[in-house]
Amino acid sequence: MLHTHLRSVSLITLFFLGATSRAQFPATLGPQAPHFSGFSPIVPGSMGSPSPLAPARNAAAPMGARSAAVRPMAPAAHFADEFRNGPHSTKGTTSVYSGPFRFASTGTPATAARDQAFEAARTTLVRMLDGREPLHLGNAIEAMERPFVETTGTHASLGELLDQVAKVVRAHIASAGGDASDPLMVHWGIQALYRDTFVDPTTGRTWSPLRYDFDDPNGEEDIRKVTVGKLLLTGEGQCRSMPLLYLALAERLHAEAFLAFAPNHSYVKFRDGTGTFHNFETTNGRPASDAWLAGSGHVRTEGIKSRAYLDTVGTRRVVAHLLVELAAYYAQRHGYAEPFMEQCLQRALKEYPQDIHGWMELSNLRTATFDRALWQAGQPALNDLERLRPDLAERLADLKALYGQVDRLGYAPMPPELYARWRSSVDAAKEERLRKTLAQPLPPARIVR
Repeated sequence: MLHTHLRSVSLITLFFLGATSRAQFPATLGPQAPHFSGFSPIVPGSMGSPSPLAPARNAAAPMGARSAAVRPMAPAAHFADEFRNGPHSTKGTTSVYSGPFRFASTGTPATAARDQAFEAARTTLVRMLDGREPLHLGNAIEAMERPFVETTGTHASLGELLDQVAKVVRAHIASAGGDASDPLMVHWGIQALYRDTFVDPTTGRTWSPLRYDFDDPNGEEDIRKVTVGKLLLTGEGQCRSMPLLYLALAERLHAEAFLAFAPNHSYVKFRDGTGTFHNFETTNGRPASDAWLAGSGHVRTEGIKSRAYLDTVGTRRVVAHLLVELAAYYAQRHGYAEPFMEQCLQRALKEYPQDIHGWMELSNLRTATFDRALWQAGQPALNDLERLRPDLAERLADLKALYGQVDRLGYAPMPPELYARWRSSVDAAKEERLRKTLAQPLPPARIVR
């Protein structure tokens, strides 16, 4: 899923909607009344209280977006290897940190411009949360993604692209005899973008369903791969950009929709006319049950009780989560940075204290800065800190408390066998898509005289 940014004055190269259409399929039939049977509803606020304190575990980067090159090693393992109790090490006493964590470089015009762009994004999101700017998810996504998108060629803002897609949804609903003022029909129309092939009434082109992008789905090689802007331009995204697009369109079409998280995943929740909640899996265009999401996503009971997972996340908290992503993506692309990341994460967690991704990223940041401070102190043994460096002993205690907070919210690393099964299923789906593409007949040759 992690993790992202868009235009400065205008940003995305504008492709006319439908220009990236893929294979032609038979048009879908008109809408039928949506059926959402067999789903157990989750009512906001019904998750109960957090579980008792459990043994601390190590944090991981949010939504799997941190590449191996910059992901912190497990802090406990790192400290056990590098700072065993015994004679003090003289290693690492130079003023230049050369430990396992990467920190952002500064001091050049290029880094100053970079940091200015990230700070502008942070300021916009904070102003929305503080009520100094209208709370608008589409604008928040655009501001947050702006630092990552290069402006070349002909540009359109993310807002303009969203307006065009919202227009497609309205027209598709109307062409099927539906009412675009009916929230349930709006959900039907948005879900058609992920599920159906149909003729776009606004252009006459064929709309092909939005697809999962199997190439670099976590943005490890190119963080722009996980942006909503990239999804709109290419028709391919993943479990970060696809649910956010759904929510941004629902906002424009005045329909209620929520984000929800599972470990390394996010999806959409919405209510039917009776108030019952249902889940929509944007990566495959299908409804999904709570039981399936909990089982396939390796969700611990603590994660459900704490409301970190499977609960509804409204617009304010989605905007707060964008601050977490802003900090995480800064670290992924440039390295850890204080106080920028600290400011992002503190404000996000004030608004959304159940955001386990925020707590994980805060523990990652403070693990890195503690390791650097320990390095600069000559790497004393951890059980000597109380005597030699009380300030570092206090930081270590705070760090352990952070690990405990992450654990109480329900974090657990994905078991290797579960990850292997998921990786295998992704590879199989990718190969199946390629096989179907290659099996399609080529267009007839055209002789040019």
